[in-house]
Parts: sequence; structure tokens; C-alpha cells
Amino acid sequence: MGVVNNAVAGLGFAADIPKVVFPIDMFLVESDISAVEKSFMQFAEGLTSWAPPPQNKVLKKPPRIQVPGDDYETVYHQFNALYTKRGWSDGLPLVPPTEKRVAWILEGTDESPDLEIGKFGPRGGIVTLETLAVALAMAGGRPEYLPVLDAAVRTILQPAFGHAGWQSTSSSTFPAVVVNGPVARQIRINHGFGLVGPDPKNPAGGIIGRSLRLLQQNVGGAMPGIGTMAMFGLMRYTNAVFAEDEDGLPEGWAPFNAERFGYAPGTNSVAVNVCSSASNIIRRGIGTETLEAEAKASLRRVASYMRAMNINSFEGWQQGTPGILVMSRPIARQLAGLGWTKQSIKEFLWQHSRIPFAELEEAGLPDWLKREKVPPPYDDPWPITGRPENIALIVAGGTHPTHNMWMQTSMTQKIGHEPIRLPKKWDELVKRGGQELGYDTK
Repeated sequence: MGVVNNAVAGLGFAADIPKVVFPIDMFLVESDISAVEKSFMQFAEGLTSWAPPPQNKVLKKPPRIQVPGDDYETVYHQFNALYTKRGWSDGLPLVPPTEKRVAWILEGTDESPDLEIGKFGPRGGIVTLETLAVALAMAGGRPEYLPVLDAAVRTILQPAFGHAGWQSTSSSTFPAVVVNGPVARQIRINHGFGLVGPDPKNPAGGIIGRSLRLLQQNVGGAMPGIGTMAMFGLMRYTNAVFAEDEDGLPEGWAPFNAERFGYAPGTNSVAVNVCSSASNIIRRGIGTETLEAEAKASLRRVASYMRAMNINSFEGWQQGTPGILVMSRPIARQLAGLGWTKQSIKEFLWQHSRIPFAELEEAGLPDWLKREKVPPPYDDPWPITGRPENIALIVAGGTHPTHNMWMQTSMTQKIGHEPIRLPKKWDELVKRGGQELGYDTK
């Protein structure tokens, strides 16, 4: 009911709109649904007798919260206890979003703090630049992180992205944000070892991802078990925010944003895909193979992970992205040295990840193909996506040739993208960040 209430609010209806509630067991296969017919009068009364209450004005500037205490330690403890009690926390300690700290983070934009970016579903909370700054403040962010968070949220809120659906689904969705351009190096978004994990030398990705998660929950209403039915909640603390290793690209390989979206090389941008898993794939041989044999065997291994009966891949099958393949620079350069291109790698994976149609039938998936209006005839074996170009290939990860990572899509659609807008004082912000955190910004 939390998901329903969120969706109702997001559509602009009053919270007390009439509802007829049934137990979830009634909607399982071969269940008795006669209770729906018996509840006819409840439906009729709700549709004909209920009237919405007078609309109240939206409170755009709520009163500031005062947290009392004798000293900073007490206030900090009380603040985190209060945010946990009200459901505004992600369960980890937060930094108080004081007016001073939020104003500092807003130095990362030249726009008005009140600029509305969009409505975050399913609850339908309005996102402003100040909202982003508050989330960044709570996650321990900095002003130079704001442009990347802004671009990621703008991408997610694009109408074609259908974010209200994957926010509330029972699948364990999380946005994977890939950053291209100099900004990634300037603010230390990780593209190397441990790129989707904690790294004190490259903290920006984790903090931006955590900020995004707080927005998903506190503005979009994706509270576990209430606003989102995600059964397992993968990546729910920091999502996955990482950069492409542009310096490690083989000669002739364009950066992802240039290859996929037509940006000029060196453009700052984000790309966002909705994923539900991340699989680590051992791809190296034991040393007795030839280089060519190891390369083909490793790609076949990757294809075997991609060959999953992912029901969600049927939606948007023709143009959507089945997932993101992340490979490190040694692997990419090894393949390039053998004559492989990005396109030939994708074509090889597309061919070798096909699923025998008999296996799809045994798993009951042809019905899903029809449900998602994937037009026949159905190839045998069945490709996981309509064309090789739909596969996303990113060069990133630690400089070691042993593993690849396959991030399977949850809601198959075109990868969204958005340019990153930098403020006029960007160089000053980056220089100050480097000085305070102790890294080279050149």
C-alpha cells in the first residue's frame, strides 16, 4: 500500500483517495479472485461518491528544523536519531545539512537554488537545485560534486526513462552512472581499482551515489517495503557512480559518450542505465593458451554470463540496453592488439549470448515476449537484444587483466545521458577541493 500511496501522491491525488485492498496471496497463479467481484459495491462507491478535499498550497519553504543540545556531539547524535526516526536516513550517519553547508554546496551552480529540475516519482516530490544540495550535504558532499549529481538526476527524470516504475518495482534496481570528460579526474571519480566500492582517494563517486539514493528515498518515496518493493535492494547505499578510463582507451577507441551519443571527445557528460546486478567474470587462462585463444575463450565466458533469461530485457528489446560490460585497459588493449574493435567485440558477444528457443519455452518466456509486444518471427537461438550496438562497453577498472564485470539491465531501455553544466568558478572549486583533500587537480 505504500507503493500505491506514493503513486497516488505523485499523480496529484489526495492521500485519502478510496482504495479497495486485497491480500497479495490472491494475485498468485491459480488463486481465487472471486473476492474482487464480491467487492463491486466498494469500487462503485469509490468511483461515484468520493470527492477530493480542497487543494492546499504546496509548502515550498518548510520551516527549518531546530535540534537542541549542549554541545556539538549531542546535537549531532540527536540530529541522526531524529532523521532515522522520521525515515530520512539511509541508516548510516549523516552530516547535518545546515544552511551554511547547503549554501557552500550551492557554489557548484550558477543557477538559482529554487530552479525546479523535475518531479521525482513515484511520490512526486519536486526536485530543486537546493534539494540536490541538501542531499549532497547529508552525504558529506562538496560543491564540485553538484554538477555531476545535477546531470544524473536530470537524466533520471527524463520522461522516457520511466523512473517511477523502476523506483517502486520488486526488482532490485539501481542506477549505474558513467561519467566521461575531464570532470571525472578533476573531482576524483574512480575509474580504476575498486571503482564501485569505497575508496578514500577517490571519494566522489560513492558520495554522489549516496546523495542520489537519499533523493530516491526522501523525494521520490522509495522507502524499502513501503515505497519500493525491491526484494533485495542491491547497491542501495551508494548506487554505482564511476568514470570511464579514457586515458586507458586503446588507440582508435572513442570514449563511451562520443561513441554512443555523439559528444565531442573531452565533453563532460553522464550516462545512466538502470541495473539489477553486477557479476564478476574471471576471464584469463592458465598460461598454456595462445593469446588469440585466451581472448576468444574469455569473451565466450563473458557471453555465458550475458546469456541470462532476463525477463526485463524483453521490454525495449529492439533499441534498449541489455547491460554494461566493464573491461580494464589491459584487456581492451590486448584485444585491440589482436585486431578487435568495440564493434567486433559487441558482435561476438551478441552472437554467443543467444539462448536456444527451446530453453525459453521451458522457462515460459515466449509469453513474456508476446506481453511486451516483441514482434515475431522469433529467432532460434534468441539474441538477448535486438542488435549488437545495444550492448554498452566501458573501459574501466583496475589495471589488471583478470576480470570483467557485467552489469545486467533491469529495465531495458536506451541509456539516458546529459551534459554536465559547470559553474563559472569551476577552476576555483576544483583547486580548493584538491588542496583540502590532498590530490593533484592537473
